[in-house]
Amino acid sequence: MQGRKPKIPNGRDAQENTAAFALIQDDNEPIVVNGEPAGASICFVKTGATTGGRYLMAKVEVPPGSGLPLHAHTRTDEWFYFPEGGAVMLMGATKYKDADNPPDLAGRGTIRLVPMKKKGSLVFGPHNHVHGYLNVSDKTIQAWLVWTPDTPEVSLLGYFQSIAKPVLPGVRGALNNPIVQLKAVSEARKYGMMFSKDFWQYAEKVEDGPAPFGKNLPGLIRLL
Repeated sequence: MQGRKPKIPNGRDAQENTAAFALIQDDNEPIVVNGEPAGASICFVKTGATTGGRYLMAKVEVPPGSGLPLHAHTRTDEWFYFPEGGAVMLMGATKYKDADNPPDLAGRGTIRLVPMKKKGSLVFGPHNHVHGYLNVSDKTIQAWLVWTPDTPEVSLLGYFQSIAKPVLPGVRGALNNPIVQLKAVSEARKYGMMFSKDFWQYAEKVEDGPAPFGKNLPGLIRLL
């Protein structure tokens, strides 16, 4: 895939992506968690309890310069949707089979920088592959995240709730909160995740390019 120009969503792509998410009606009482790893507020608008265990969906407020450090799920797939754009995804194509086989042991891989600056940008991240994102704009943006499945055995809701607090007085943003950082990493394994506060622990090299796994819009529509 080297040498190909990044595929940036055009107007039609954005319309298709927006139409897919229009299929979703938020739960009457969303679950709001503050202080998650990106230094943002995260609102869980759908859970396995209301989707029959099919998926968990959250809307995340991401401040400028903030984002989600590189990590991998071993139990859930994920979609990343940026209704107003403003982000860059960091995605790896190397597969790590389980939490006992992390990148620092199995060998680091190439991390691809995928531009998501256009409105309606959508990409897919399958389980066992490293991913993260960064707000590269000068304003707070939204990231809409969908994880599948969301059953009691694999749900990530408890992970975000467990690391939300404490918030230290005078420390702005979870990225600057060492307690939140420590909990984010230490709690990850319990939920089948490989997580590090260090972006580059998982990277051998970085390159620009298209998303390794596309956006899998048909799969998202079937799920929703």
